[in-house]
Amino acid sequence: MARARVHRMIASFAATIALLFVMIPTGAAAVPAHQTDTGAAIRVVDFAFEPAQMQVAAGTTVTWTNDGQAAHTVTADDGSFDSGRLDPGEAFSQRFDRPGTYAYHCGFHASMHGTVVVTEAPDGVVQQETTTPPAGEDSVAESHPTGGHAAETPPAGAATPTAGLPPTSAGASRELTPVDESRLAHIHAGTCDELGIVVYSLAGLRSYRLETADGAVYELISGTADVALTDLFGEPFSVHVHESVANKQVYLACADVGGQPPVPWTEEQGLTLEAREQNDSGYSGFVTLRPSAGGGTDINIFIAANQAAVEQAAAQPTPPPGATYTSPTFGYAIGYGPTWQVTEERSINGRDRFVLYNGTSYVTFTGAQGFGGDPQACVDDFVRTLTADPNVSNLRLATDENGQPLQGSTAATGAYAVYNHDYTFPDRVEPYTLFVGCVPLVPNQSVLAIVQNVPAADYNGQVAPRETLLRGLTLPQ
Repeated sequence: MARARVHRMIASFAATIALLFVMIPTGAAAVPAHQTDTGAAIRVVDFAFEPAQMQVAAGTTVTWTNDGQAAHTVTADDGSFDSGRLDPGEAFSQRFDRPGTYAYHCGFHASMHGTVVVTEAPDGVVQQETTTPPAGEDSVAESHPTGGHAAETPPAGAATPTAGLPPTSAGASRELTPVDESRLAHIHAGTCDELGIVVYSLAGLRSYRLETADGAVYELISGTADVALTDLFGEPFSVHVHESVANKQVYLACADVGGQPPVPWTEEQGLTLEAREQNDSGYSGFVTLRPSAGGGTDINIFIAANQAAVEQAAAQPTPPPGATYTSPTFGYAIGYGPTWQVTEERSINGRDRFVLYNGTSYVTFTGAQGFGGDPQACVDDFVRTLTADPNVSNLRLATDENGQPLQGSTAATGAYAVYNHDYTFPDRVEPYTLFVGCVPLVPNQSVLAIVQNVPAADYNGQVAPRETLLRGLTLPQ
């Protein structure tokens, strides 16, 4: 799908979703704009929008000009448009084609808020939606997020489809309709490019879908993660969308959470993130995160695609369905494909042991009480136990191509270390590489150990299969 086409679809979808999210404010009436051939004008001064509320007809282009002395932004509360940084004298324009109420703010100054109320076009005036972007641009209004995400104020709780969507060609109301089987979405450790384990599932997942006459497909996926929004800034996390529970090995889109936005951002403002296409799925869009009433994070995922791209992706071979092991004691789940076979599965003495083999590499998962729930203590103990064999010698910490030791830890994913050693067989001595990772399960109580020990010559080729297994690991919630 052409990049410009994707941007136009997502911009249209963002405007549509805006109608679901923003309520008309009470108080002072909106000021009707003086309509000219060039649209309507709003001044950005220190520190206010003048006028703060403006009423325009559908099809009007509103231009904000920074007449102040400080830098400001014009950022939609729902993330549907964003000027980026506007220095004194700079301007930003946004065309409003659909009736509704659009609230916006300055990303640098929390006290600066404004509203554009868009009414139906005057009788006899036919407003045509722009379908061809200006030369050199990908869409009518290009978003320029600052720092990877913008301040966001979606509704409390998950989004709910309602009336107010654009009419169909026949004049009937178009609505996002519930999907019987929701898409699957998680918060993974790591970035979209270096995806890790699933650390937070989304409770109450539900999906909605809209297909338009021009071949566009819009989807909304909503759920709540049991983690405070600010806790997602301590290390890399990403929001990932899978095709479904049954086909969770098919990845559609992903959004990197990134670091905490700069002051004056507050947690209540939430975030809007770009959702990037994965594996040529045809889907991309944006993700909003906002604190939930229960101390978690409400997540709304908006993705859009062209029907032709969706059909093309659907025509591609689907990876064979995998299987899932669920720990009977601790509740973590491990998804694995047909390239792996189970060689051991047992629970004894408070430990759940599960072993997979792919013809070259054994990967052992052991859930265990102990180590005070400390992943580093778990790694040290497993390494010590596994290398106590008298046939093991020359044990040393492995290093990367830059000479840096292959070890580390994070709060969400625990600790890991990679060691090289020699193993003495009756007729030879062969170098081996040992990977040990330990993931926290219950704080201060239990851990999950992941062990892989393979001939050193095969190790590099077995890293990707192991990492794929770890991406299929979902921790208990």
